[in-house]
Amino acid sequence: MVKKIVSLTDLINKYEFLERFLIYISFILFKLIRLLTKTIITKKDNIVIVAIHKIGDSVFTFKAIKFIKNKYQKDVLIVCLPDSKPIYELIHPAEKIIEIPKQFFYFNDRIASRRARKILRTTHPHTIIDLTGVMTSASLIFNSSAKEIIGMNREIFKGIFSSFSPIKISKHSSDIYTNAIANYYGNIDDLKFEIKINYASNDNILIHPFAGWKSKEWNLNKYIDLGLRLANKYNCAIITPPNTIKEDIKEAIRKTNLNIIETQNVRELILNIGKCSLIIGNDSGAIQLAAVLGKPTFSIYGPTNPRYHLPSFNEKYNKFIQFKVNCTPNKNQRLCFTNGGIDGCPSFECLNLLPVDTVYSTLLNFIFELGLEKK
Repeated sequence: MVKKIVSLTDLINKYEFLERFLIYISFILFKLIRLLTKTIITKKDNIVIVAIHKIGDSVFTFKAIKFIKNKYQKDVLIVCLPDSKPIYELIHPAEKIIEIPKQFFYFNDRIASRRARKILRTTHPHTIIDLTGVMTSASLIFNSSAKEIIGMNREIFKGIFSSFSPIKISKHSSDIYTNAIANYYGNIDDLKFEIKINYASNDNILIHPFAGWKSKEWNLNKYIDLGLRLANKYNCAIITPPNTIKEDIKEAIRKTNLNIIETQNVRELILNIGKCSLIIGNDSGAIQLAAVLGKPTFSIYGPTNPRYHLPSFNEKYNKFIQFKVNCTPNKNQRLCFTNGGIDGCPSFECLNLLPVDTVYSTLLNFIFELGLEKK
């Protein structure tokens, strides 16, 4: 008879008291560490925002960061990953953005190394504001000598914070980051983040067929079909990171009137989006980035709820389509029951059943509204 091995995670999920006990022990431990480290005599004069994110969530932090910058009439530094630096340069001086290389985090980017914490120390933080909210940032800031640490994270890391907020969403995913600081600073709902729409009617229409995870992606072949139809009337290109489309498919695309653009990094992505008239894609960082650059967007949604993820600036210029099935998230659900497909979806019907004809006809109406010129 084979004995089933029970993991610690299984035990925690089964026994709620064990979870509460671990949270209690960790709270005491982190509080002790903070009491010791913040008494270390060192230079402490900067406000440091820790924002370790991918593209989309980096954009979602913009409103919270604007509030923090308005609040403090002194140096505000942003600590982020290298890919996020060109994104934050859109709203913050480059010399005040501190990069921590991705390789300075271990165990699938969950644990900050000593080298990462050393970089944080060089920022001389008086106040750290955690806008990340996961183990990655907790492991980075837990032994900082900063006088105060504000922000959000998992409850098990509550003892690290002087002012702690649980992770909470209200109307939109960007609310996660404003809610993270609302407990300390008060209501910031009246803060506006205005984006000026900026596009030329004869610029490229871009198609970005990829997303943060596979289950959010409409079929690549459908995107190519859509692009070929658009390319008959408009200047149109597929934009993609390198090595994401097979060489034989790229070669076939190059033989058509549909262009293909490969961007080597986020800075190149920003440069190309900045020259487009419209971008089409999944619920992805590229769509969020385009919106903050003032470009019209058209998004294809499946297992995620557009109410929580659609760009929140100038909604007239941010359209979407979604094929609804029984398990499509309702108006109060951010993700479907499979955690947006991350936990495994049996059929992916919400995306597979959305035909190119429907997307194309809906897009043409939007293109007409935008007044884009035919080639």
